[in-house]
Amino acid sequence: MRQFAGRAKRWLARRSPALAATFDRAERLATASQRRMQRRALDTAIRDARTAYDQARPADAAAVQALAARSAVVVVSAAPFENLDRLVDALKQERVTLRELVIVDATPEVPQGVAIRDRLRAWRFVLPLTRLIVHAYDRQELRFADAVEQGLAATDADHVWIAGRHFVPLAGCFEYLLKACVREQDDAVIVAVGVDPHFGVRATALDPATLQPSVSQQLSAVSDLPFDLAAAPVTRESGPLLRATNGFPDSLFGGARRLLVDERGHVFDRRFVTNLAVPDMALRLHERGVNVQIAHTAAARSLRVGSSDAAAPWAALHDWRWLVDKRAGSVADPDRIELVCPFHRGDVMIAIQVAQLVASQGRRIRLHVAESLRSWVAQFAPAFEVATVPVPIVAAEETWSQLMVSYRYVAQRPDASPWLARCHPSQSLSDTGCNLVEFMLQEVGLPRDARLPNALPTVTQTERDVADAIFARFAGPVVFVHPLGGWRLKSLPEALLADVAHRVHAAGMALVQIGGASDARSPHCDDAILENFKPAQWREILERGTALLGVDSWSAHFGAILDIPQVCFYGSTHPHHVSSKRWFAHQSSVCLDMGPIVNCSPCNSLHCLAFPGRADCTGYALDVPAIESFLAAARTGRAGRPGLARGELSHEIDP
Repeated sequence: MRQFAGRAKRWLARRSPALAATFDRAERLATASQRRMQRRALDTAIRDARTAYDQARPADAAAVQALAARSAVVVVSAAPFENLDRLVDALKQERVTLRELVIVDATPEVPQGVAIRDRLRAWRFVLPLTRLIVHAYDRQELRFADAVEQGLAATDADHVWIAGRHFVPLAGCFEYLLKACVREQDDAVIVAVGVDPHFGVRATALDPATLQPSVSQQLSAVSDLPFDLAAAPVTRESGPLLRATNGFPDSLFGGARRLLVDERGHVFDRRFVTNLAVPDMALRLHERGVNVQIAHTAAARSLRVGSSDAAAPWAALHDWRWLVDKRAGSVADPDRIELVCPFHRGDVMIAIQVAQLVASQGRRIRLHVAESLRSWVAQFAPAFEVATVPVPIVAAEETWSQLMVSYRYVAQRPDASPWLARCHPSQSLSDTGCNLVEFMLQEVGLPRDARLPNALPTVTQTERDVADAIFARFAGPVVFVHPLGGWRLKSLPEALLADVAHRVHAAGMALVQIGGASDARSPHCDDAILENFKPAQWREILERGTALLGVDSWSAHFGAILDIPQVCFYGSTHPHHVSSKRWFAHQSSVCLDMGPIVNCSPCNSLHCLAFPGRADCTGYALDVPAIESFLAAARTGRAGRPGLARGELSHEIDP
């Protein structure tokens, strides 16, 4: 029905814009009127419930305040901090004073803590008796369970109340949550009634039909969610003001920490991507026999229309399946990591190294790649399982859409485990200041500074024979150059390549272009190897050269894996975000990163944003003294540690 209404509105807007505008105004007025009516009805219901509660069960004010003095609220927020502003205003109006407010700042910015700094002063002025703790969220990708767990770790309060990312308490919410906790003799988890943005009351219990094993089979075949855990408003039920529940959708809740945590000391299962971690936790509490009570005297309003905070359909599908399969015990290997990296070749090379490191620690991991790259992975003799994803190796413009297809495909595999690790973040690396290697390491549960093993493809006599035939064409030492990136803006400008060729020739070496069979040959190079070779063949060729020069592409990562002398040029991308050299265990050879020199870089764009008609990136530059020093050292076999005395070696950059 909503889809039909949307199509009708678009049709009317095309046919009669004036009439469509009139309908829009009428609809907004009707919605606002309905919202006011629902708000009045909700306020009346809560007021009546509180009156009845206080008459039937008068609470000791001193005991309630004593519990507040032992309580911390955990909230996840990001600039412009709308939920946090409203939470602070609500706490100001409370008749109890909480001990701590723990803020998990998930603002993607470099450096972190800038956007929240001035707001923090204002909030502390409003809440002078509540200690405000700010924890900078340390992952590239915002996940509900991770963020809340980090906030919980930042406080030692023995009672915690979780507001999450989108819930704001209505007036008096915490006072009555605490009263309920006191009434239950501190032996219950108390949940506020969830309210949607239009003040409609959401479902306060889970529908058992959505947790049947057949639902998992249904989710394995659909492209979108067929149902929502708590999207439909329900009427307020008459009856007990505190009501036991078998589980609940996302809302504001809390109680004694000892009741909330599992045997490992965690509140949430971090394998969940979305806030479906909350109903999973609620079901766990019910299965353990923990007393969970819905307090009809307390309400929290969600700033989201839908109940799920999933950023993409695959994430919601993944979490629904895990919520159901976890109950059924139908997942054969729930601790195996599903690392999804279908393409591109450079990313797959990094993913291979990450997977090898995980496997070397005795952990189970399965790497999912495009079918056409499976043979690439096989040449590295992987100590892990490899599976394929039915997607092609696409152009840069289609990368994100095909990644979504890949994640959904793996999430819907009948044998998929719940630990789905991604190869690309949804947030920009420029915004968070992270590196792509850091992101992959975090996704598989490894420290950001873990060292990769330099796993190499296996070379056979066949590859040696091919390399012998190629090198028979060269009379002296060879420097390889890979000038073409995945798109034009990421490729070396002709003028710079000509200058590089001049410096290489002056050093007494030949410059040989490498690349794929479809790459155009550069007139500035002495020869070219333009073939769709696999990693083992490229290893045999590149290790025979004196040095490797190139752009941000697969060759840069492969050079780091081989630990050969190399120079990497960056224009529209930045080495801080995409250079992988400093993460490898072997660091015997120099890697000179020549970063962009323009303020508009990194733009990570397919086309120049500053000069739309320009094909080349103006951020590329040649540091002449550095390249000449590098070539001289490479020519004499000295391009290793201590390297060039310019402080520009990638393995010396602090990640």
